[in-house]
Amino acid sequence: MIVIGEKLNSSIPSTLEGFQKKDEAFVTGLAARQARAGAQYLDINTGMCDDEPEMLKWVVELALAAAPECGIMADSTNPDALAFLFGQVELKDAIINSVTLEEDRLAGVLPLIQTYKTGIVAMPLDGDGIPKTAERRVENAGRLIKILRENGVSDGDIYVDIVVEAAATGWDSPKEALEATGTLHREFPDVHLLAGLSNISFGLPKRGIINSAFLACGMSQGLDAAIMDITNPNMKMHLKATEMLWGRDEYCMDYLQSYRELEEQE
Repeated sequence: MIVIGEKLNSSIPSTLEGFQKKDEAFVTGLAARQARAGAQYLDINTGMCDDEPEMLKWVVELALAAAPECGIMADSTNPDALAFLFGQVELKDAIINSVTLEEDRLAGVLPLIQTYKTGIVAMPLDGDGIPKTAERRVENAGRLIKILRENGVSDGDIYVDIVVEAAATGWDSPKEALEATGTLHREFPDVHLLAGLSNISFGLPKRGIINSAFLACGMSQGLDAAIMDITNPNMKMHLKATEMLWGRDEYCMDYLQSYRELEEQE
């Protein structure tokens, strides 16, 4: 599982406050904690800030200093902010989040992918918004994958977002996302499948339980990347348990190591 830390996102009130205060210790601490917990990438979104491009650059530079072992997921709907970042900061391992089927997004992001050789999150959205069925998700994702391939992007650099919606506002939306995941995994086995995990539980109590359950369900269908709170010990243990049960943890060593770390923290 490719773990992408979710905490450096301006949609989180405490993170937005830290960004606005230019609190370097807050940003570096959050980056370092996610890296220590096992994040391979840090999702960084400054879209709620007044000067998104400058703030994105500032946060990325601090995150790289605090967690040099992590790649960066540059999360923005603004191609100009992304272009500014990549023009100012050398990123050796980066993913752009995201591109859709909308022509302006494609036109703004495709040159960046080609120039800087990044990975790309492909959101299967068109002008009609979020697809409500698994079939429409798969159809849109297939169109996007075709466009990206034609522009020189390899399947291994594509991360199709399965578009997780809140179960509280659409009781059948998790099922549609999971069905789409299974179909996409069969049709495009080398393409990564990504979920913004915390979306599923928005508005419901005991969110961690829901997130963990969806993660396990998603992994059974081929989900192999998630934007998640890996600093949550329970979430991390559920991830390690699921990987173990899928035979991806020889002699259960990763699970046992995570358990020992949790015991030490307590």
